[in-house]
Amino acid sequence: EEQQALCGLTRRFIEALRLTTAPPETIAKARSALGDALDILEPHVHTGPYAQADLLGGLGKFEETRDPMELFPYSPVVGRGNPIAPPVEFRVEGQVVLGRARFGAQYCGPPNHVHGGVVAAVMDELLGSVNVINDLGAMTGTLKVRYSRPTPLFEEIRMEGRMAGTDGRKVFARGEMWHGENLLAEAEGVFIKVDDNFRSKMGWAER
Repeated sequence: EEQQALCGLTRRFIEALRLTTAPPETIAKARSALGDALDILEPHVHTGPYAQADLLGGLGKFEETRDPMELFPYSPVVGRGNPIAPPVEFRVEGQVVLGRARFGAQYCGPPNHVHGGVVAAVMDELLGSVNVINDLGAMTGTLKVRYSRPTPLFEEIRMEGRMAGTDGRKVFARGEMWHGENLLAEAEGVFIKVDDNFRSKMGWAER
């Protein structure tokens, strides 16, 4: 809980730093304070292996939950324990994953809107989470994103992802991103299931 709280504070710091118009002397004070915090944390840095699911390279609480927020606590998209995650909040309803997010200025691409690459990353995580909660975890083979409208900053964005079938080792998923009633983007993904030998090479722990 303390780590997640610190990550939340760090997100606020990142956004404030992105938006700051503070004078140099104020920036210097903030840099000094941040340096002190870094000195406290650096002796405790874990040296790997690393995974979205676990600092020790595990695969999360698959036997205990289907909640992506618990399965992937260090995800760069939904991880409450990862300070660069927005974070997007996912929840599961049946076989569907629903999501909500608010993107700060640090995710800006076009003026006042979210960078398209960030949208694609969120879609990849959404569809990947759909696969996992349906016990079809796989790696992204192809991700196709169609952008209908720019995604606004500082607004509540919602998303929905669902399964779209399987074919041998291939797993298919689809999703959408919305602002109110406006469709922002649609995604289609083809994911490839991997065998235990590949998992071992990647350093994944056994489920």
